[in-house]
Amino acid sequence: MSIVALDIASKSATFCVLGTQGIQSQGSLTFDHDGFSSFIASTQVSDASLFVMESTGGYHLPLYHFLLNHGRKARIINPLLVKHFHDGQTLRRTKTDVLDAVTIARYAQANLSALQEDRMQLDSESKMLARRRARNAEDLAKAKTILKSDLSVAFPELLRFNVFTKTLLEFLSIYGCAKDVLGATDGQLQRALDVQKGRKSEEITVQNIKDLAQTSIGVSYRAAMVRDSAKAVLACQQRDEDLTKALVELEKVLHKRQMEILTSIPGIGEVTASHFLSEIPDISQFATYQKLIAFAGTDPGIYESGDTSKNLRISKRGNAVLRKYLYLMADSCKRHNIVFNAYYHKKREAGFPHRKAMVATMNKLVRTLHALLTKDEMYSL
Repeated sequence: MSIVALDIASKSATFCVLGTQGIQSQGSLTFDHDGFSSFIASTQVSDASLFVMESTGGYHLPLYHFLLNHGRKARIINPLLVKHFHDGQTLRRTKTDVLDAVTIARYAQANLSALQEDRMQLDSESKMLARRRARNAEDLAKAKTILKSDLSVAFPELLRFNVFTKTLLEFLSIYGCAKDVLGATDGQLQRALDVQKGRKSEEITVQNIKDLAQTSIGVSYRAAMVRDSAKAVLACQQRDEDLTKALVELEKVLHKRQMEILTSIPGIGEVTASHFLSEIPDISQFATYQKLIAFAGTDPGIYESGDTSKNLRISKRGNAVLRKYLYLMADSCKRHNIVFNAYYHKKREAGFPHRKAMVATMNKLVRTLHALLTKDEMYSL
């Protein structure tokens, strides 16, 4: 079989073709549609069985997906593995793009069994997407806090409403204080409220807002900041919708069966299931549920000194992102699943404080998830 190895740069790549008789040919391609198309159509690579490349900070992804979309078998290799392979083969430090491509090819040839059909790269994409959604959720929480702070100065009376509805956020992005409201006509105010379609609160009317503005104690100099904060919240909300949709759709493609299993548990929805699977795409990595608990960092820390031995608080040495979403899943299960609700309250009745009872509930959930995913079974009460 022939292997095409590519050394990726930001705007181009160098490749070599390795066959049973050694290096057959080499060349380069540009990173654009014409370059990709000419590359896969060339006689040099037309009969190639496998395309391999190192993970290079995202530069490799367009070519990787182009190859997959055109029916070619492509694999991503950890650069550290290639480096260790190179160091084990020679002490020479000569480095060129062609030599790097040859090294990648020889590594792939020597480790064909490790380059089996898998979803490793797409799983990595899922994790990056999930992590970005999580960061945006933090940004959204901060933006909401800032908006409330600004509004408490500029137009505090409006805080009696839920100002985080899209209707009021759109309104506040135009009218940031009582003075702005009083300087506008009824028609202008109504059009601002009507920007967001759909059902609205009966309390949020032009007259009610004007009545609040008439007696407002707010100061107008903060209005620009309110408008800016409202726009920031709207932007974060839109990003959250877009990222959530993309994450759930990707996980349904990558882990359709696992998604069905997780969401069969009352209290676990598609979003939290997607976050869990982005962190744990393959349950077989964990031979026992105890190892999964340790990975999440919800196992108890242990202190031993001489004859003294005692359990401490949870270790928190594992995956902090996974631990966060396990908590959200357990909290939802506690509220919507009679089994987990009973378990939580049993721990509380045994004298556990809330946080300790929640950790116990999280670990029970981990045991359940590990069993269901390992056995490929749906949840049943």
